[in-house]
Amino acid sequence: MNITITTELPAAPLSPNSRSHWRVKHAASKKLKGATAAATETALALDSNSSLQPPYHEVSLLATYYHTCRRRRDPDNHIAKLKYAIDGLVDGGLLIDDDKITLKPVQFAIDKAHPRLELHITLG
Repeated sequence: MNITITTELPAAPLSPNSRSHWRVKHAASKKLKGATAAATETALALDSNSSLQPPYHEVSLLATYYHTCRRRRDPDNHIAKLKYAIDGLVDGGLLIDDDKITLKPVQFAIDKAHPRLELHITLG
């Protein structure tokens, strides 16, 4: 079974290469974690009639970043930015813990009108 969670793009201070002040990074991480948790709760509420029975322990995760422009991106940095979104999946009630997630290679796409992060989760 699959579920897709859509949230905002992680802010630049969440990159491992960022030299932002810790308060700026903390605020950005809290915002992304909260937005992902809210999107997860909404998705679970909409699917309440299906056979979803969260929380899950083992899942497979494919992250697709939709940016506004085409340029070369570092997949490793984008994987690191997922930490706070994954924590939001736990806070949103989809996962018991984040220790058994299989990460698939990060994908990039262009959407000038609606930049976002889509988390495609395969349950079970």
